[in-house]
Amino acid sequence: MKALRFLTILVAMLLALGEIARWWGNPRLVPLALDECVVAAALLGAALASRRLGPAPLAAAWGCYCGLVLSLLVPTLDHLLHGPPKDSAVFYAVILAAMLTPGLWAVGRALALCRVSQRER
Repeated sequence: MKALRFLTILVAMLLALGEIARWWGNPRLVPLALDECVVAAALLGAALASRRLGPAPLAAAWGCYCGLVLSLLVPTLDHLLHGPPKDSAVFYAVILAAMLTPGLWAVGRALALCRVSQRER
């Protein structure tokens, strides 16, 4: 579980810092970066809480992460496949799909750890 916690902290920091850097200096930072920052906070909180509460908070936080990435990926794919054309749609679709991959792995790993933890009780 230590590797999963490390990955969770790393992704939380990259997600929050990347989004803040993207919108820094723009007055729309607060509404547009809020969703990523909330998910990053959930990931960070889950990584810290998992020492006391086990892997369940990690599964929930990674599920939120996957939901966020899917909510960004689907409209991007819609623009790519059905238009209207969107600048850099291919780039964003590839990046978002790459972001979804570790998220799905982490959800599966956290759920597997929950099953192991349940059997130990």
